[in-house]
Amino acid sequence: MDRRLPALAAALLTVSCAGHRPAAPAPAAAPAARTAAPTAAPAPARDPATLRYGAGTSRYRVEQTTHVTQEVMGQVNTADLSSHQLVSIVATAAAENLALAVTVDSIDVTGSAGADLSAIAAARGQTFRIVVAPSGLVLSVSAPDTTNLLLRQVAVGLHEFLPRIPAAPVTAGQSWTDTVTTTNSGDVSVTMHAVRQNRVVGWEDRDGVRALHIASASTYTVTGSGEAQGQTVEMTGNGQSTRDSFISAAGLFLGSIESDSAAISANVTSVGLTVPIHQTRRSTVTRLP
Repeated sequence: MDRRLPALAAALLTVSCAGHRPAAPAPAAAPAARTAAPTAAPAPARDPATLRYGAGTSRYRVEQTTHVTQEVMGQVNTADLSSHQLVSIVATAAAENLALAVTVDSIDVTGSAGADLSAIAAARGQTFRIVVAPSGLVLSVSAPDTTNLLLRQVAVGLHEFLPRIPAAPVTAGQSWTDTVTTTNSGDVSVTMHAVRQNRVVGWEDRDGVRALHIASASTYTVTGSGEAQGQTVEMTGNGQSTRDSFISAAGLFLGSIESDSAAISANVTSVGLTVPIHQTRRSTVTRLP
């Protein structure tokens, strides 16, 4: 998304050359050499006071690792999952908003021995449609196939891809709060309600460009119910996450680093069994040249 924001150019001041003083009277005497005053250094460019996403094309590498521990009748089981994705985004103007076409160019997922991850391949080559405000607020998300559970889950996750841009004027120390509620439908329908505290750390140099650093800290609750393997399951829990996001002065999302941890209880009501689940996750998003 490389629509550039208006920038305040620095003025370059040039000082005129000084005059010369003639030499003492003498036949054919040459005048003294002219000496130029030094040129003033350019004034530093000012960071923009407003910021917004715009139309353009970007490509990202998304890497994620997840560690899950659950205890069933005294036995502790662990699972590790890692994924690597390449994602292309084409943003076009849609009235006052932006229409995003998000394509999963490639996806590679590995997990613990015996884990069946074959369904993940269904996301490869798929394009998801998102409408966002210039601030990054998601107005709608649609999956290419609403009958596919995996693609519906990916669509839900895309609500959190772009960080929100603060209202103008953008200043260090500026803070605001977002509340987000998402529902992931499946055999067990899970709803997450999050409260996110955002703070502008300030402008800094990142990968050779000026970037706005936004730090976010979230707390969330999880509730859900449904059937798994023929058993009625109810889920409750909570978690917290932190995210550092970077947006260029030109309105490009440059990437983010996020850490998340959650404690969830899965209650199998038909047999009176409670399964505690602990999950930690780390995710990085990097914009590619």
